[in-house]
Amino acid sequence: MSKLASTRTMTICVLAAMLAISHARLAKAAEPQSRVELALASAAKAKTYTFLLIYRTNDAATQSMYQLLKTELSERQNATLQPLQITDSSEQRLVDRFDATRLPLPATAAIAPNGAITGVFPQKLTSQQVADAIVSPGYAECLKAMQSKRIVLLCVQPEQGGFVPKGVQSFQADKTYAGRTQVVNIRATDPAEAGFLTLLKVRTDTASPVTVFMAPPGVLLGKYDSTVTHATLMNKLVAAGKCCDDKNCKHRQAVQSAAGSSDTRRQ
Repeated sequence: MSKLASTRTMTICVLAAMLAISHARLAKAAEPQSRVELALASAAKAKTYTFLLIYRTNDAATQSMYQLLKTELSERQNATLQPLQITDSSEQRLVDRFDATRLPLPATAAIAPNGAITGVFPQKLTSQQVADAIVSPGYAECLKAMQSKRIVLLCVQPEQGGFVPKGVQSFQADKTYAGRTQVVNIRATDPAEAGFLTLLKVRTDTASPVTVFMAPPGVLLGKYDSTVTHATLMNKLVAAGKCCDDKNCKHRQAVQSAAGSSDTRRQ
């Protein structure tokens, strides 16, 4: 078991959890009414990113972060800047939803059009971090799913003859996991996904589907070819402790028992 292969990805997952926000929670909220809520809704419809500058007072650190964001985003058509002052009474619903008062301020949160948090940067921000926070559609979809506490089966499809492996279909249909599993499909040859595939170390010239198995908050469980089985995926999930929150889970106990027997035989 390994974390997604990037310090930046680790930061996204950990700090996104710290913000305690998910697409699901946003969907349950009331209709947008405040200035920033309306801006987020508008950005989602326009398929643009929102860089939310979260601050308490307009001090030197806040002004510095604002100027960097203003400069970096002025040259981009796919991102906008929205300040959010945590003491603004009209924005309290959004502040509460983001749990923004827990962040070291000022901070910037990058939000993809689909609602995924693609970067959270407390107190300091660089031009490279702004650029890195704008991720591919496939990456954003995987992040959104994991931030909604869903297991992800990313199927990287070849240029021709793609399909969802039977083992993936069977796992998704399993009643134990069906309600919290999401299958994401991307093309290996899609230029927009090249950086994501490099991060995952998946070849772009694959001749058959490659399945990348991920679990919240950002754990890379494994990569498999098209012959992957339901049992392989289930056992990997259980062994990683991502099966469920029940310590008495029969699936987890079965795998642990099998592992213990294997260790005994080796001795």
